[in-house]
This record gives sequence, structure tokens and C-alpha cells, in this order.
Amino acid sequence: MLAARWFGRGDIRVEDVAPRPLRDDELLVKVHFCGICGTDLEEYRHGPLIIPTERPDPQSGRMAPLTLGHEVVGEVAVAAADGSGPPVGTHVVPDVVNGCGTCWWCLRHEDGLCRTLSVPGQQDDGGLAEYMVARARTCVPVPSGLSTADAVLAEPAAVAVRAVRKAPEILGATAVVIGGGTIGQLTAQAALAAGAARCWLVDPSDYRRSFAEARSAVRACAPDDLDAVVAELGEPGVDVVLECSGAPGQVERAVTLVRPGGTVVAVGLGGGPHTLPAADLVLGERRLVGSAAHVWDVDVAQAVGFLADGRLNADGLVTHRVPLRDLVTVALPLLSTPAAEVLKIAIDCRSDR
Repeated sequence: MLAARWFGRGDIRVEDVAPRPLRDDELLVKVHFCGICGTDLEEYRHGPLIIPTERPDPQSGRMAPLTLGHEVVGEVAVAAADGSGPPVGTHVVPDVVNGCGTCWWCLRHEDGLCRTLSVPGQQDDGGLAEYMVARARTCVPVPSGLSTADAVLAEPAAVAVRAVRKAPEILGATAVVIGGGTIGQLTAQAALAAGAARCWLVDPSDYRRSFAEARSAVRACAPDDLDAVVAELGEPGVDVVLECSGAPGQVERAVTLVRPGGTVVAVGLGGGPHTLPAADLVLGERRLVGSAAHVWDVDVAQAVGFLADGRLNADGLVTHRVPLRDLVTVALPLLSTPAAEVLKIAIDCRSDR
């Protein structure tokens, strides 16, 4: 099969490899589409950051070179030998949060906090390939009315769904989402789907703001206009801020933006130090919570359902579809261009030999 394999910084090769043998509880997915994101780009430009290079990952047993890609949708080509998971021919979204299954966090169904967490595309072979090995029981079936071209958004949608779930007072709330990338767009929609009364998306890009307003009831504003928007709200102000940009200073701004007693959910992961305004956090009894990963039968299943019934509008979010063979020459340069009108890039992994 063809696979996009990471060998080192600046060195990704699309080449022929053989998928590894299946364990009894695993199935083989014929990949239709695999999204690429900032994590893939960061490994290409600055890695290794999370890809094991010195010794094999303790759970997967894999190390570089390995196949990238964790936003996967496809169909079951070989079912699991132990009978778990969907049958051959089922369209599925394979979950990629693989905990050990036995530690304190995994036993509480918090696999994303497992100390030996292994993510395909990061510590194991992922889905930027014609085929991918996946845990059978955590593959979420795709409803017949949802195309795989749209279901490729299920993984970032699951991140959005989980982030909104971290805000306990979302019903009837006034919400602000900072950052209008794919996850920010989906998070704003998910906030409204979960019952927020109104939601603003904040981004410096005219394109991203217009995109958000054209496809949902989300309202959008530029960062420089946000203070005026909040002032017009009056008391009590903003109930929930979901920070999805990862940009420097934005978590700090979110803490000062949310009302006393409100919640900030930190979703974006950017570099650099943070200096939190402790007085605003403590004296205002504001809550600051992180949100990462997702749980297959809660967040991923709900995200797939929301995409299928339209509560999350997938229309236009995939701005580019690129053949697997053109990943390095076309897709990664697109993702590297800040001014480009780019949201999600989906790699078409169906055979193009």
C-alpha cells in the first residue's frame, strides 16, 4: 500500500509499505480520506515533537519511520478475528485515542489521560495511507446519509464536542470562541447545538469570519472589535470562552473576558509561556479547564451524529482535497500559507496508482 511516512524533520515520503499483521481485536480499514492538521505540519517542520525516534513506543511498539494521519474515515476491509467491531463493508471513523485499557484513567473511561497513550499518526502508524490498522471496538459506524467526504471531519468535530461538554453552564449561555480554524468553526457550531443562546467567533481573518456567519447562526467579529461586543452585552457578560487558537496571550485574554463565575475552556495548544491573571481567576472564581482528545463512544459518536443530522454543518469546511501522492508537494505548502483561504485539507487515500 502507499503510505505517507515521517522519517525526520522535513522528510516525509509517500512510499510502498506493507500493513502490519492484525491482532485478534483489530480490523483493517480501507482509508477513503484522512485530514491533515497543524500537528502533522509541526512534525514535518520542527519534529520530532511527539513521534518516538529513540526507542519504540511502549504500547504500539512502533517508532520512526511511521505513517502520519489521525483524522481518518474509510470502510472495513478485514473484520476483527474476535468478532468485535463492525463487519466488512461498514463505513467507519476509527477512534485514535488508544489507552492501555488497564490503568486508573482507562478504567474510569478517560483513555485520553492514559500515561502510555498511543495515537495512530503520532506514536503508531496512522491513516495517511491506503489502509490502516485500527482497534475494532472503537470504530464508530458512519450513518448511511453521511458521506465519507464529510465524515473526515469527525475527529476535529469530536474535539469540538468534548470542549463544549467541559462548559457546565452552556445551556442558554453567551459563548465566545477564539480562533476560526476548523476546530474553532466546529466548536462554535457545537456550542449552539448544545444550547448556547448566542455565540461569537473571533478571528482576524475576514474569510474565516464570513465563513462562520454564512453557514450557521454564529456571529463573528475581529479581535479588535471584541471589547465593544462584550460591552454591548451588559451584565452578566460572557458565560463561556472556548480558546481554540493556541495563539500567545489568548488564554490570558479569555480569563479576563469571561464573567465572574464563568468558564474558560482551553483547546488550542500553542508554544511559549503563559502568565495567567491570578487575581481575575481567583477573586472572580472563574474556572479554567483544559480539553483534549475525545472518547470514542461519547464524543466521536456524538460528533458523527451531529454531522449526520446537520447540527454541525460540514458544507465547505473541507476546502481542499488532495491525492495522497501530492501530500508533500501540494497539501503541506497549502497548510503553511497563513493568508490562504484554507480550513480543512483532506487527503484522498483511495488508490491513485
